[in-house]
Amino acid sequence: MKTKKYMVAIAVAACALAALGAPEPKRDAKVVQAYIRKAVGEQTINDIKAREGGAAFLKAFFGDQKWMEEFAGSGPWSGNAAAALRALDLLVWNDEDEFITSTEIGRNIATALALNHGYDFDDEKLVGIMECYREWANDGTLHNSAWQLDTRQWREVVTFGQNAELGVENLRWIHDFANLPARRYSSIFGVCHYRLDNCFGDTVHGPMYYKPWSHRWNTQELRYRVGGVCGALSKFGSHSAAAHGIRAFTAGQPVHCAYMIWNLDDNRWDLGNSVTSHTGSHFGLGEMYCLAANEEQDRYYSDPKRMTAEYLRWQGKREEAMRLVGGNWQAAKEWQDELRSKSASKAEWDKYAAVVRDTFKESPYQGWMLYFPYLDALGTRDERLSAARAGFLAFRENKAKSVEPLYVDEKILDPLVKKLELTQSEIWKLLPYMLKGQVKTQSYFRQIVNWAAGKLMTNAEAAGKFLTVVGKAAEASSTELDFGGMALKASQNEDLTMWRQVYSLMDKISPQKRGKPTGKKWPASQYGGELLSKDGMLRTSTSSGYESPVSYRDALEAEERAPAKGGSTFHTEQETSPWGMVVLPGISEIAGVTVVNSGGGQNGGRQAPLRIWLSEDGKEFHQVYASGAAQAEWECKLNTPMKAKYVKVGREPDQRNEYFHLSKILVYGKKLY
Repeated sequence: MKTKKYMVAIAVAACALAALGAPEPKRDAKVVQAYIRKAVGEQTINDIKAREGGAAFLKAFFGDQKWMEEFAGSGPWSGNAAAALRALDLLVWNDEDEFITSTEIGRNIATALALNHGYDFDDEKLVGIMECYREWANDGTLHNSAWQLDTRQWREVVTFGQNAELGVENLRWIHDFANLPARRYSSIFGVCHYRLDNCFGDTVHGPMYYKPWSHRWNTQELRYRVGGVCGALSKFGSHSAAAHGIRAFTAGQPVHCAYMIWNLDDNRWDLGNSVTSHTGSHFGLGEMYCLAANEEQDRYYSDPKRMTAEYLRWQGKREEAMRLVGGNWQAAKEWQDELRSKSASKAEWDKYAAVVRDTFKESPYQGWMLYFPYLDALGTRDERLSAARAGFLAFRENKAKSVEPLYVDEKILDPLVKKLELTQSEIWKLLPYMLKGQVKTQSYFRQIVNWAAGKLMTNAEAAGKFLTVVGKAAEASSTELDFGGMALKASQNEDLTMWRQVYSLMDKISPQKRGKPTGKKWPASQYGGELLSKDGMLRTSTSSGYESPVSYRDALEAEERAPAKGGSTFHTEQETSPWGMVVLPGISEIAGVTVVNSGGGQNGGRQAPLRIWLSEDGKEFHQVYASGAAQAEWECKLNTPMKAKYVKVGREPDQRNEYFHLSKILVYGKKLY
């Protein structure tokens, strides 16, 4: 009986352990050493051993398990493993005071430099940069956070961005120039003058911009004293931070250069010298150059089980490695490369895809990049579409605090359409899965709706169908839709049905987007007839960033509401012939028009000299009113009512390149439709 009780207790304990998951495999130094030796090749090891001091380096390196782990488990080598190990040997050979071999920070910096060696460092520069950080670590001029960085994080510090031309002289100068609290490095670029031409009139895009002073100042000092444009300023900012051991590197935005810098207070990436979203970083592990990828990789590398997952990867146990810690890009990429090299079966690809979908739920950008090759491997269009649907249901926006959302259209949606050669009917079939998968996300849902609107809202019937599908999904969503963008599209297409559906959907699921009533109302009929404009739509010559088209509707109604953005219901770009136009549902008999200005003082004069034109067909317009003076309101009463469907209000065409904005265009008369 006693033995039986012990057996039951053991069985219960075994079940409890099973419920907690299998024990993690032991981190055996022999495993990582075997992986490194295979990756670098025995010839490389023999070459290093034959060099003076090489045998001592190999003994120290292969005798230090943590050092080997950092070398093999801090992301892909920038060039190859052999080049990285040779670079590390070079740094140790030139390490006169054993800073590398006797301190953790020294080992981490040297290993990071070696792993990055495939980028743009020659041997002399490599040793010189290591000497800089050795000196600054010893004299205490590195930021305190630098001592806490592991090898992977140091790789971000010492990459120095794209085409940085950051030599040792530059690095030393900017280190001595800037010694600030960490939070201020995101704005230090502002000490440099943004200047397109130098004092001699030479453009920054030509060879003479810095030439007069290049014999005297290094590149960083030239940027500070002469100036530059976004690229020079962003490099100055990122290099200032990196020279003090703060994670930072340059990044690209549409037609602009910015830089990424680690926010120590919030533990996230911030942007310096940023003007827009859609940021592509200039450094990423595994060629993943995207802010979203940098954030996703941070989650993987900060996981406490990450190094154990690396051990599984080194042993070829890729599925186990991926399931232990989600977001294991290297394990997935190695698995994918193996499938490609052996022309794997569909069943093998299906297994790979299932594991990617399951383990990259919180890393959607990397997940899609790993998923695209699976779509390529499938034989039929139906199989690819089915796999795409599964992808949208699996890869969802992560909950990490982000500087900006992933730009889904450019990185996922447009490439997917191109890759699968999707027709419009196939996008319709895919849309419900896109929406269902992302309905609870903060930004992906909105981006998908906006992208799909541009692809599918081609006519009134399609617009109605689209808004019905989106409306059903949006009722369960926590995100905000870009109703302004959809209203603007309806306006530009002169699609009254879509216009009404957009505002109806907005009133239903996001009523807070509409401005609050001020209590003022214009007369329902002051010229005879009724207010016609409330049933029509507004078109404008151009749309600027000083307006939000969610307020377009308010320009046509008698009740005054606070505009969604600024003091205007609409606001054009700077133009010589700007206008706003009411498009009525059909031909009507126009009795009068009230126009309400939205600007006071100098801005009020932008609308003058004001003109009003009428047209039945939107092509041939007849002027019915002219006023040369700026006024708070203009009232145009027609002595004889005129037939029209289009009522255009604008500034008299001239050479003024000026904005145009109004609060109201109220059209009164009688319906003839």
